[in-house]
Amino acid sequence: HSMLVRLYIVRPMRKQNASMKSNFNARLLNEIIYLSMIGTTVAWLVVMVELSNGRIKIAVRPGLGGRIDDIIDIEKNKNWLWHPDGYQSLPRRLAIGENFNENWQGGWDDIFPNDASGSVFGRELSDHGELWSQSWSLVLAEQTKCVMEYSCQTVPVIARKSIKLSDAGKTFEINYAFHNLSGEFIPFLLKLHPAIRIEAGDKIMMPESYIEPVALGFSTIIGKKIKTKFPFAFAADGTPVSINNVPEREAMKQEFVYATDLSHGWCALRNDRTKSIFRMDFDLSELPYVWIFQSYGSWRDNYVLMLEPCTTVPYDLEVAHRQGTCALLGPLESRSIAVKVSILDQNTEG
Repeated sequence: HSMLVRLYIVRPMRKQNASMKSNFNARLLNEIIYLSMIGTTVAWLVVMVELSNGRIKIAVRPGLGGRIDDIIDIEKNKNWLWHPDGYQSLPRRLAIGENFNENWQGGWDDIFPNDASGSVFGRELSDHGELWSQSWSLVLAEQTKCVMEYSCQTVPVIARKSIKLSDAGKTFEINYAFHNLSGEFIPFLLKLHPAIRIEAGDKIMMPESYIEPVALGFSTIIGKKIKTKFPFAFAADGTPVSINNVPEREAMKQEFVYATDLSHGWCALRNDRTKSIFRMDFDLSELPYVWIFQSYGSWRDNYVLMLEPCTTVPYDLEVAHRQGTCALLGPLESRSIAVKVSILDQNTEG
């Protein structure tokens, strides 16, 4: 199964060292669609890396925040990731600090080192962090694996992300590595942000856990800001409601909750049409929370679900740090956080 890498020249990038360039050429020489010379410096911008093991196919966009654009179950011809109508997978260049919602293109973004923008611990942090908006360097590209790297500008951290498909199954692993270049402690948030394609009748699956709304002003299903056992909650009038069943787009509902006190580290969505389940497994010591964002035709006219394993609650990093519910990167510390993604048969038990 071949790997497709498209290269378009948009702007000069930093010069590669000789060994990296040789390794890159050896793997990709026959896959180059367009290559240009600017003076005597080769300008490389990888627009897409396509990984496949014959069971699943994944499209990765190093130039678009290292985002995963597609997770395709080849057998069932289903792409689990969502994009807005009219989405075009074209290169773009955004400054750090751009508004996330105004530039959101769906797919699987990564949110780091924060969610809410503002001045935090003497640093000006951008809306939804900076990973999602910046171009990553492609370090390694193989048939079933790629590695990308990015040097953060708002915090003294180097981020590295690897994606590795299994040899034959419908599974892959994402590993995030963060290295603190400073002698200071760095409070942070890492949130996985997959925009999952939904259909009426889909079902959100969680281990035993508790949920509470992020902001009642946003909620149209839950009406009381109290912790309840997933998937149940209460409407404003006290009527019992549940948030695990995906309605029709015409429902025009929206909800946003934190899931805490998980008994096990996983979350999933079941699709009855294809008899399959999209599931993420993770270590609760690394990702103890799951944010669940639901837009059923309401928020910005989108019909999409986000299941977001996260290091931190709430979205305000300074508040999270005060109450001891955020992640912390020690002086010169390196830390890895991993998630396993699987497409399972519907009968597979959680």
